[in-house]
Amino acid sequence: HRTGSTRWVLKRTLLLVMSCDSVPPQPIPNAPAGPSAAMVLQRQDQIMRQQDASLDQLSQSVKNLKGMGRQIHDELNLQSGLLDDLERGVEHTQSTLTSQQSRMRRLLKKSRDRW
Repeated sequence: HRTGSTRWVLKRTLLLVMSCDSVPPQPIPNAPAGPSAAMVLQRQDQIMRQQDASLDQLSQSVKNLKGMGRQIHDELNLQSGLLDDLERGVEHTQSTLTSQQSRMRRLLKKSRDRW
């Protein structure tokens, strides 16, 4: 498919660019001949297979992180709802306490006035 072939072309191009130096290599006297073109292509294919495997592992890791992110999001939403419920309960209790304190003050004032 298109994505796979595009990735292959990009990898091949990257490998070729990485293998080129700005200064051409100088032949070494009496040195054995370098690797054949077939060997170079075979090595490049091997490198690309290794890169594909690494990319597949990275992709799986990203998927796992995405799943964890969703779970964390869901948990935070649940906790937020619980905190909202708690806040409403505290506000209700505070209101009731304030009302009861006011009633207590009135009752104390009435009881002082009678004595």
